[in-house]
Order: sequence, then C-alpha cells, then structure tokens
Amino acid sequence: MIKRIFYSIAIVLLLCQACISQNTEHAPTALFQLSNPRVQVSSIFFDSYTTLSFSVDMPNSIIKYTLDGSSVNQNAKVFSEPLKIQESAVIKAKMFHPDYKESDEVVLEVVKIAKNSAIKQVAIKPDPSEKYSGMGAMGLSDLKKGNAQFAGDKQWMGFQTEKITASLQVEKNSTVNKIVVSVLTNQSNWIFAPGKIEVFNEGELIGERTFAKSEQETPNSPTFLQVPVSTGMYNTLNVVIHPLSEIPAWHQGKGTTPWVFIDEIIIQ
Repeated sequence: MIKRIFYSIAIVLLLCQACISQNTEHAPTALFQLSNPRVQVSSIFFDSYTTLSFSVDMPNSIIKYTLDGSSVNQNAKVFSEPLKIQESAVIKAKMFHPDYKESDEVVLEVVKIAKNSAIKQVAIKPDPSEKYSGMGAMGLSDLKKGNAQFAGDKQWMGFQTEKITASLQVEKNSTVNKIVVSVLTNQSNWIFAPGKIEVFNEGELIGERTFAKSEQETPNSPTFLQVPVSTGMYNTLNVVIHPLSEIPAWHQGKGTTPWVFIDEIIIQ
C-alpha cells in the first residue's frame, strides 16, 4: 500500500515537471522585452557636426529612431550606418525584433553651439550650495555635461533660492539668437527644472520663456531649456533663472523650496 502511494506521488511529480518544461519551452517570446539600445555620439556639444551611432547586441534586431523629439513607432527611420548630425536634435530610439517585445524608448539631446560666440567670463549670484558647488562659475561654460546620477558629479551647481542670475561676458560683438540652459530634473530628490528664464542686455529684456511642464511629474534626466532672444550682437548678457515658487502639491515636499541644478549655459 505504501509503495503504491509512493509510486503514485512520483508519477504525479514527473507529470508536473513535464508540463512545466513544456510550458517553458513554448512560452511566447513576446513576453520577453529587448534591452534598450545604446546611443553613442562623438560629442553632446558641437559647432559643426556630431556623429550618431547605436549599438545592436541582438541578432536580427533593428533600431528605429527620430531626431525631432517625436516618439518612435514602426514608421520611424531604421538605423543602418553612423549619421552626421549638423543641428541641435532630440534623439529618440527603440530596438525592435520580430520575436520579442520592443525595448523602452531612450532619449539623448545634442546641442549645436555658435562658433564665434564663446563665453569669456561668467559670474553667478547667489553662490551655489557648498555641497553642490560644481566647478565654479566658469564651469557653466566648459561644455562638460553632468549626468543624471548627480551624487558625486562635480559638474552640477545646486541652488535652493528664489532667483539665480548668471552674468555673461561674450566674445566681442557676438551674434546671439538663443540661450540654452542645461538643468537637471530629479524630483525624487526635490530637484525641479525652473519655471521661467529671462535674458537681459544692459537692463533690457531681450528674451524670456516659461516652462509650465516643470510642475508636472517628470522622469529623472538632464534637460536643455531653450530661450529665444532678439537676434543681435551682444557683449554682455544676464540670464535670470526663476525656480518654481514652491514644490507642487502632488509631491511629498509640497510647499517647500525646490532645488535647481544647472551645469551649462550655451550661446546659439
């Protein structure tokens, strides 16, 4: 009797194992998601062009991409060879495979800078936090990007204040039509993009832009905020960065002063 029970249990276990193996063997591959493509550029900042390429590590997979910030879908361009990018671009890309779920979308922004509009000197008020002092004021024009993992990154300058003013001296009679400010969004650490940026020349407002999306919940990432200005030849510019007045109500830090992190100011 005991032997019969033992044999019955053994048979049931073998049948269960066979079923599991069969289900695993025939599990739909669409359940498995592709890893994200790796985006590579020769330089984030460039005055002539930068070269864009992607790494593909899955046989029979393809990468589709856009350069205008639009989402990637099946109708997007297929990457086949390195691309020469000659204008500022928001690059988005996904990996596709006939047997697997498409990857998540990756985003990278590259920025064209003016050849003859280099910033000669930068002064900033108030001083940044001692904990997040970056590379000093001139670090805002060294064309070295901070990364999304800000802890330990020496490029970011962190502020917790009502207003930040960067006074720029540029090469003599430089033609300027846009100012780009590189900021960090990391809302889980109370770091929000600013709500508004103004640009002045000798006390006259020559450009401003409000960023309503700064109050919305946003993935952690560095972001370039562009402010068009009245095209002209300028020797000095004051860039006034206005943080949000307070952290929005949806956030656990609601009502308190947010942090603003910046690492570059670029003339175009």
